[in-house]
Amino acid sequence: MLENQTSFLMILCGAMVIPFLGRRFRIPSAALEIVFGVVLFNLILRQRVPEWFELLREIGFIYLMFIAGMELDLRQIRKSGKSVWYVLVALLSFTITPLVFVYLGQPFYLGVSVAMISGGIVIPVLRELGLIKTPLGQQIVGVSLTGELLSILVLTFIDAYHKHGLTMMAGMELVKLTVLFGLAFVVLKVLYVLVWWNPERVRMVMESEDPVEEGIRTVITLAFAGGLLASLAGIEPILGSFIAGMIFSYVFRSKGKFEEKINAVGFGFFIPFFFIGVGGQFNIDFLMYPPTITTALYLTLAVLASNLPPLLLLARPLGISFMDAGRMSLLISAPLSMIVVAGTIGEKMRILSPAMNGALVLTALFASIIYPSFFRVLTKRLAPEST
Repeated sequence: MLENQTSFLMILCGAMVIPFLGRRFRIPSAALEIVFGVVLFNLILRQRVPEWFELLREIGFIYLMFIAGMELDLRQIRKSGKSVWYVLVALLSFTITPLVFVYLGQPFYLGVSVAMISGGIVIPVLRELGLIKTPLGQQIVGVSLTGELLSILVLTFIDAYHKHGLTMMAGMELVKLTVLFGLAFVVLKVLYVLVWWNPERVRMVMESEDPVEEGIRTVITLAFAGGLLASLAGIEPILGSFIAGMIFSYVFRSKGKFEEKINAVGFGFFIPFFFIGVGGQFNIDFLMYPPTITTALYLTLAVLASNLPPLLLLARPLGISFMDAGRMSLLISAPLSMIVVAGTIGEKMRILSPAMNGALVLTALFASIIYPSFFRVLTKRLAPEST
């Protein structure tokens, strides 16, 4: 009992200190949390990740994907008038990169993992640099969040194919998932209409005046209900949680300070357990194995190579210069969470070996530290020019 309490306290202390270090050294907190997990479980505690922590890790994983789904504003992307080009950027990456990997004798799924796109690091970096409201910043957000949605869809299809192949059963599983979340959308829409008749109650929940935080309790329930619905459909729970977050964001357009509370619960408590757990599962012996480091470095270059050509090709339709396309490719080449997600799912499906998943974790770390740093250097004078 004392050992578990000691481990838990050390994890909480690390999660408390890491954000300060991240701001000090301008490194994403998620990357430092993975490093902390590696050090804690491999060098300090010298033990396997305990079962109780595996549960916390899974909870953090599901909540992370729910928040990722909430960040996707489908209305805003549609209003931009460039949603087709945003989708095309991701489609080109997901088409070309895996085929190149197969041509080079590498697993198709490894190419898919490298082509992942996420907004998890993109949005904080843009906010830090004051670029989130600039035209370029809005373009980057549109591409990254659209790419994140397609990344989730690709993983969903691969998961269904891995379990059932190209059969009617696979199609039925996807249809079942669509129906379940269609029903979830209807339920949330009805809920929205009901609360519309009680605006004072909604305002109290959305504007931080709810003493028992019933809104937060509802959101956490929705996140895990989405995971359960996906499980019932035979799909990975995290994919269902992402879709639940996306539906919630679409139905409840104005969330006020409520969204800040949702993020605070996630990034302040649940989500660090996931990234620390990823580090805890990483076998430090891989660092003593040069091929793993070499593979990670090659994959880090491949991440950038996956994003740069589509953005250069579509720079004119997107209304950006080639220089801006290059900057954009640097920032969206830091899909820390989605590469980790893809690697975790790949190992769970036994498509990737533990060593290859370890290389992907290192790739996520390298890409999420190197590319945003270059982006900061190249765009340090962009914010004043854009105001």
